[in-house]
Amino acid sequence: MNPIPNYKIEQQLGHNKSGGRVTYLATQTQNQNPVVIKQFQFAKTGTTWSDFDAHQREISLLQNLNSPNIPKYLDAIETPDGFCLIQEYKPAPSLAIPQPFTPQEIKEIAIAVLEVLVYLQQQIPPIIHRDIKPENILVEHSPQIKIYLVDFGLARSLDSEMAASTVVKGTLGFMPPEQIFNRKLTEASDLYSLGATLICLLTNTKSTDIGNLMDESYRLHFKPLISGLNPQFISWLEKMVAPNLKYRYPNAATALKALLSIEIVGNGFNFGKSIDWKSATSQFMLTKLVLVGMVTVSFLIAQRASNTVREINSGDYVGYLRWLRPPLAPHGHCPKCDLRGTDLRGLDLRFVDLTDADLRGADLRGTDLQNARLQNANLNNANLNEANLREADLYGADLRSSYLESTNLAHANLTDADLRGAYLQNANLFGVDLRETNLESADTTGAILPDNLP
Repeated sequence: MNPIPNYKIEQQLGHNKSGGRVTYLATQTQNQNPVVIKQFQFAKTGTTWSDFDAHQREISLLQNLNSPNIPKYLDAIETPDGFCLIQEYKPAPSLAIPQPFTPQEIKEIAIAVLEVLVYLQQQIPPIIHRDIKPENILVEHSPQIKIYLVDFGLARSLDSEMAASTVVKGTLGFMPPEQIFNRKLTEASDLYSLGATLICLLTNTKSTDIGNLMDESYRLHFKPLISGLNPQFISWLEKMVAPNLKYRYPNAATALKALLSIEIVGNGFNFGKSIDWKSATSQFMLTKLVLVGMVTVSFLIAQRASNTVREINSGDYVGYLRWLRPPLAPHGHCPKCDLRGTDLRGLDLRFVDLTDADLRGADLRGTDLQNARLQNANLNNANLNEANLREADLYGADLRSSYLESTNLAHANLTDADLRGAYLQNANLFGVDLRETNLESADTTGAILPDNLP
């Protein structure tokens, strides 16, 4: 690198050949302060001056930002083959470098990054970073967790200029699908990238290996790699990385508010533990056989003793419902049960009594809940896509931010139910009286609605 007046180069920190960018640690000779110099070498082989506008945009953004969690812009200097961007230096490692973090520290990192995103999204127009990943988040451990968000080379203002972009840029594995397919980005787009970053930390997955957790629909499968986390936090994280942006939190402020009230750790959390899949599978099958056997025996005894419907306690029911399939499931009732985050997909729960049950974040996709009793049940953030709730009693139920896409709610009782922010696309609400139902901000696109909709 050619000498730069007033700066002494100490060492090279990084080199992006495809982007014609080299990053250096340097010292400002006048005050001996350390700085970061990003040199853009447009005249080098493989790069052109066509990227000049993009880097000028980065300078313009940084000049107008003032956050303790974003290294300050200091100067920009032209050079014979490009120019240099000079920023404040933060002596903190990036999250891409293996470091021991407790689950609580990971939550603190999530909160800190969300606070920066809230700041960016409060700008006029809002700013989308577009390249959030472990490499671009620096973290200090002591005296407390503090993060710095760096590299605004892809950051753009959320305006018509961004919508008109024809160039897809970002990091595979961390880009949300709408960015990969060059669709319009929203304030929910950076949340997917942050969620993928947190999954890397929780599962000890290198950022370069994040694709190993992703299926063809860009859904990240991480739950088998961790245990003991609060089901509410799992649901929160799944919502952060939902491939369809309409199922994510709409912005950083909403995601932050939801996270602050959630404890990250449950009982039996295994952090960074390697998994013996053969042993785990054997234990899984054994546990399943024991549970099914217990349920079957209990059911036969109860049937012989009485023709009435069997009541079972909430502690047993959570385990039972994971394995039960028709026709046993309808015979179990569980009012006031704690079923938060429970996987109840595809079960036959017709006529089941779940009055006052806590089903926050539960997965009920495709579940048959016809004529079920769900009065005052808490279904906040539950996934009920394609479920059958025909003639179900949902009087006073909390369905805020729940997913009810293509759900059959025909003739259900939704009196005093709270459906604020719920997703009701293509749902069947024929014959439902919605006059005393709170549908504020609910998405009813394509839904079959009753005539009495207020």
